[in-house]
Amino acid sequence: MQKPTNQNPRRLALTNGRIFAGSGWDKPTWADYLLVENGNITEVGKASETSISQGSAEIVNLEGALVLPGLCDAHLHLSVGGRTLRIPNLEGLDQRGVIEALKEYASSLKDLPAIWIEAINWESWLCQLNADLLDDVLPGRCVVVFSRDLHSCCCSMSALSAAGIDRDTADPQGGIIERDSNQRPNGVLREAATGLIKEVMPPPTADEIERAILRAQDYIISLGLTAINEMLYEGSEQIYRRLDEEDRLKIDIDAWLKIEDWDGSSIPPADGNRFRNNTLKLFLDGALGSRTAAMYEPYLDVPDMRGVLFYTDNELRELVRPALEKGWSLAIHAIGDRAVEQACRLLSKSPGVGGRLHRIEHVQVLPEDGVRMFAESGAAASIQPVHLIDDQRWLPPRIGKERCRRSYCWRSLYNAGISIAFGSDWPVASPDPLLNLHAAINRCGFDDLPSEYFDMNEGLPPFIAIRTATHGWAVAVGLSDKRGSITPGQSADLTVVSGVSDDLSDWSKAGVLMTISRGEVVFKKSESEKV
Repeated sequence: MQKPTNQNPRRLALTNGRIFAGSGWDKPTWADYLLVENGNITEVGKASETSISQGSAEIVNLEGALVLPGLCDAHLHLSVGGRTLRIPNLEGLDQRGVIEALKEYASSLKDLPAIWIEAINWESWLCQLNADLLDDVLPGRCVVVFSRDLHSCCCSMSALSAAGIDRDTADPQGGIIERDSNQRPNGVLREAATGLIKEVMPPPTADEIERAILRAQDYIISLGLTAINEMLYEGSEQIYRRLDEEDRLKIDIDAWLKIEDWDGSSIPPADGNRFRNNTLKLFLDGALGSRTAAMYEPYLDVPDMRGVLFYTDNELRELVRPALEKGWSLAIHAIGDRAVEQACRLLSKSPGVGGRLHRIEHVQVLPEDGVRMFAESGAAASIQPVHLIDDQRWLPPRIGKERCRRSYCWRSLYNAGISIAFGSDWPVASPDPLLNLHAAINRCGFDDLPSEYFDMNEGLPPFIAIRTATHGWAVAVGLSDKRGSITPGQSADLTVVSGVSDDLSDWSKAGVLMTISRGEVVFKKSESEKV
């Protein structure tokens, strides 16, 4: 791709491209030229039919590259992800690999002996951990290793002691403190029990949160993302709003506040330029990796476990009633079939608010007749195709073939007229939207084959997968009149990609060349990086 010719930064013309134009859920109308003026798309069509003067705009010759509406991530944790870029990532590591990673990281902090040791992406099916082992690896240090799904952690005895967790500590409501045969805590905390350790871990400072946000923003922009949904943590909303006022946000951020952190009476605050918060997040269950996703039938590998359902229906209705009355949208975490059904029951009597859809997050295992229930709820399905890449390796023995066939049912949801948006849940999984697209279409990762346990027919057609990553996000957050497609009048949020197969099904060799946000080129791959 040739360098842009800088003439007028308020006008940008992309030419000689393969432009995925059109709107809604329709198949694309292909173009090779588009014009951006003052941050919006003003023309889309054939270069042969335009009269634009090359001297009046910044011209980018795309050399045949694919231009998509700006890719979006409907579920990630930006500030947390930014922090995890600086701590050990244990993905794919066995016990020896985990031990080496923890020791190496601790050694790099030798001048800061008071710092706790934190790591992420522990995969318990590859590596068993307990408090005694972590104490042996790093004696006297407070070590906390979070599981891949962030719903569990393993702590050293020093960390447990710092949190006051001993054999007399009762399980908190909605949480589990695992114990050995002598009823002594073995270091593993699940669901609400992780809060016991989080309460005593040193919180990040405002400066650390800001650096993490900006570090993560640069990272995901380089991956082609232009908009996200973000979970707010203590102190982060004020930082986001200040960054927005200072024009330092380069992506659109639709944020969620945990319902337990809401004051119970306020209405959603006014939108900023790129930051808005009008949604409350709540959890109905846990996760499959921790066996805390709420299931009707037991987990096959641990027959006395059916997961954790956090509320009765009456408790749930009372919890959300004041939020709905004040105009908040809901984003409801529901992974197991029992939780998904409960979410559908709740939302069937709760229409969307202010053009926004309520949404059910993850939707990994549908109950019997779950597609019909979901369609009647009126909610958007917020899915993470990238999760299937890992889950297909270990989930079948845990839930069995029949429930696997009811898992990750994306095509059935779409065919039922349900609006779908997808994301990654980073740092739980990779935030790479190209990998996510590949998984949505092919039901596997770049170097994998799909598992026979999961219905291959539930993959999405390529153009629908792209619409889900763009238009679907905009529909869910109530912004489809402003962004999500390449049509005149829409915000010029664009992702330029090379290496995609002609039929848009194979993204294994794809790479992001350019990310454009509101008409501004916020990322451009250097010539030296191109293959």
